[in-house]
Amino acid sequence: MDRSQHFIKDCLFTKTFEDPNKPIAENRLQETLHILATDGGVSAALRKNKKKLKITTGTVLNAGNAAVASIKHPNYRNIKSNARIALKNYITRCKSSVRKAKKAAHNHGFTNKTELSNHLLAEDPQVLANLPHFEKFKPMHEQLWIGYIKEMLNLPEEVRDSSKFTINLSQTLLKLSMADYNGAFLKVINSVNKNLIGIEGIVIWDSQKSFIMVTCGPIVDELKCIPKKGTIFAFEIPLNGEDALQFSILGDRFKYRSSDRAGRKFKARRVDDMLYYIKSF
Repeated sequence: MDRSQHFIKDCLFTKTFEDPNKPIAENRLQETLHILATDGGVSAALRKNKKKLKITTGTVLNAGNAAVASIKHPNYRNIKSNARIALKNYITRCKSSVRKAKKAAHNHGFTNKTELSNHLLAEDPQVLANLPHFEKFKPMHEQLWIGYIKEMLNLPEEVRDSSKFTINLSQTLLKLSMADYNGAFLKVINSVNKNLIGIEGIVIWDSQKSFIMVTCGPIVDELKCIPKKGTIFAFEIPLNGEDALQFSILGDRFKYRSSDRAGRKFKARRVDDMLYYIKSF
């Protein structure tokens, strides 16, 4: 018996057997038995790392999320907070300027935008500078959003014969539920608040609970915050100069930010809360 076997007998068998000589007497130990130093768990760690290196769908998705998290700006929270403050200040300035412009138009009897603009340019240029202008946001809809939504739905630039044009409706609706509506031209076709019906404009901010739109007025353009709750919106995707695909948005089911909708699955659910839509028609 070598030294290692003495170690086994004196240090191990005394704790597990009443008679530490019993395994030795029964020849249960081999003469070639040796105690070797371990690698400190290196081999186990290598096997574990090997499993982690296996490429699967899950690992690819997790890697993508990790990459997005790694490129997030270190001052992301401050930037987000400042953006909200800037948007709130912009809306406040626009609404204040619109009220002043309407008051000036009423006092002087202006009937068109040109007369009002000339008056404000001479009397109060700061109000004129803070007014929202619908024409400035038209390229956002015509040049950006239309191209974006057509590319998202795999629609051609122009459909010559719309009578023969077909789409996969289920896939189209799924994509539209995840789309970004900043730049879309929306119209309120029904609402619990009847004063909102008929309002239309270009969405400049798709927030969680409302669409902030710039509308075109006869004398002054306005900025309106239309709540999604209790409101139905309609929009069109032009196929050519005459025809367009028409869709409706149930605001109660769209009370999520566009970034949240992108990764959200819309499931079937009860519609008791929208029965008033049917009764109102």
